[in-house]
Amino acid sequence: MYLAVINIMKIRLLKEAVRRELIAKIPMMLESYRTGSFKFLETDPSSFIELNYEIDENKLTFVDCTDGDHNEVNNCIILYEAMGNLPLHLARDNRIWEYLTHTKLLDYTRKRWPIPIDDEKAVNHIKKHFFVMGARGFERDNAAARLWWMALLCSRVNGLTLEKALKSLLYQYDVRANIIERPTISQSVNIFSAIIKKLNDSLETDKALFDRNRFRSAMRKLNAIGGIKLLEAVDEDRIYIIFNQCFEIH
Repeated sequence: MYLAVINIMKIRLLKEAVRRELIAKIPMMLESYRTGSFKFLETDPSSFIELNYEIDENKLTFVDCTDGDHNEVNNCIILYEAMGNLPLHLARDNRIWEYLTHTKLLDYTRKRWPIPIDDEKAVNHIKKHFFVMGARGFERDNAAARLWWMALLCSRVNGLTLEKALKSLLYQYDVRANIIERPTISQSVNIFSAIIKKLNDSLETDKALFDRNRFRSAMRKLNAIGGIKLLEAVDEDRIYIIFNQCFEIH
């Protein structure tokens, strides 16, 4: 657990021209990504834009992992708390997260997403995890953004602590992917809350819902129901009842 030491800095984002140059030069900077640093991004004001929002730099030092333990739940909580009340429109600015993966979270990004030995594979890997590429880059791929966005989603779950909600979401990769990669589910507070609470019930008992095939089957049933009913307009208690039916074994 991290210590209660506060070291506040302004949130920064890469300038767009700098971002484009970094991407273009990935093949020439592979060693910098593997073992070097990007200190110039922190020391040269022409590389970044400083925003009038604060981040607790000290907390960022506690975002860490090992080969045997990705420490996902704690890392989500730490980064979410460190970023404070980051407005959603800024959280959708890829340059904030790309600045962090190249500076304060560089070591963490290397540990969490080890860079392949093969240079060609390394280039694509770096684009995916050090930058934000594609529609699912925020929630799934970027080493920093994914932590914050998963914490944000779980902070909206009614009746569960952030830690419990994250443990339920992150317990099994395939289950998490089935949720995060369905925008209609992850973007609806009531639907997402009901699913996570159902998963939490299972996590604390038999863990049966984390069976890959069973969960996928339940999601197919839910999609079928969602095609008939506007689940986004249904209250959470009613959605929970519907989910119980979807998760039943026949």
